[in-house]
Parts: sequence; C-alpha cells; structure tokens
Amino acid sequence: SKLAAMEAQWETIPAGQPASWSALAIPNDKEGKNNWEISVPNALGYILEFKKDLSEPVQGLNSWKPEDRPHMIGLVYYSFRIMIAIGFFLAGLMAISVLQWLRGKLSEGAIADQKWLLRAWIFAAPLGYIAVESGWIVRCVGRQPWTVYGAIRTADAASNLPPSNVLGSLSIFAVVYSLLLISALYFGSRIIRQGPNMELPIPEVGPRADIEVKPVEHRPDQRPLETTQSSSQS
Repeated sequence: SKLAAMEAQWETIPAGQPASWSALAIPNDKEGKNNWEISVPNALGYILEFKKDLSEPVQGLNSWKPEDRPHMIGLVYYSFRIMIAIGFFLAGLMAISVLQWLRGKLSEGAIADQKWLLRAWIFAAPLGYIAVESGWIVRCVGRQPWTVYGAIRTADAASNLPPSNVLGSLSIFAVVYSLLLISALYFGSRIIRQGPNMELPIPEVGPRADIEVKPVEHRPDQRPLETTQSSSQS
C-alpha cells in the first residue's frame, strides 16, 4: 500500500500491461481517485522493472479497505517527489561543481567569478534536511495504519500518555530549538556583515628570527639496571 500511496495509484494495474507514472496529481482520499493528474505513459514499468510491461500486478489503494490503507495520500505523494527532486538537484549540482573544478574555474583567483554556483550551494544548504524529513514522512505516514504490517496497528502500539503531556513536551522542544535557530541566524549574519577584523596583526610566515631553535640532545639512561626495573614496576 505504501507504493500505491507514493504513486497515488488507486486502481490495480494487472500484470502484462504497461503502467503510466504519475508525475503530478491532486489525490482525493474521500472519492478514491485523483482529481487532476499529469502522467508519463509506460514510465512506471521502466522505473520498477526496466521494461514496458509489468511482470507482477501493482495493487491500487482501492483494493484495500479504507481502514487498512494509508490516508493523507497527497502528503505521501508529494513528500516522495520532493525527496527525489532534491536528490537529483544535489547530484546535478555536485556534477557541475566537479566539472567547473576540472576546468580550473574553482581556483583561488577564479572562484569569485562563479557567483551563480556559490549561490546555488547556499540555496542547497537546507535541502538535505528537507529531503531527510520528506523521507521520514513517506516511511511513517505511508505505512499507516500499521506498526508491524498485518500484525500490530499504530493505535495498539501507541503510548498511554495523555495528549496534553505529548503536546507540552513537543511544544517545549519546538520553542527551545526555534530560539536556538533564531539566535544562530542573528549572530551568524551579524558576524558576516561585520567582516574580518583588519586591525589584527598579520601573522608572520616562516620561522621567527628572535627565536633560536636547538635540537634536543638524546641522553641514554645511565642508571643501574636494578633502578630502572624497580622504577618500571612501581
């Protein structure tokens, strides 16, 4: 059912038939269909089995009872696509960066001219976190209503804590981490705007003339053997 939720596939696709891949859609949980959809013909077969026709059927969401299948299909559907889109974007950005490096565009004197690439990496900074959270949404929401598929439901595995306790602890975490994020952004941007302190002395390069470096002379242990053994035992 998770695969069907990820693809917003409501009807079962029999084996031996081509399967279209839904690129964009507006799932309707109540009516069990997509109100609007853009699909790519035959693409799902190539994604799953690298061929046009499926060797195994793909069960649709309507083949399960409403209480045995995930809800919030739109959340699972778009979380999966956000995760995949970020993955392709980061892979492409890394490939472009390597190409620019091989062309010498990222050397010390030329990297300042690659402003578009530097801005792209700044934009990409939070994308990894978004992709991870999207993946967890697909995993946890897509498996509902099961904790262990076919054996334990989420309702049976949930804690007996009162909802007020759960809400209170989550609210505290949200407030604390929000304050930390705001503080980090404020002080970080303030330091960046100030720039480096140009009044600090430039550190000298190479050995200093007023410091004499002498090699350490190795002196073998001249103590008697009994003294060295007793020292090691103590």
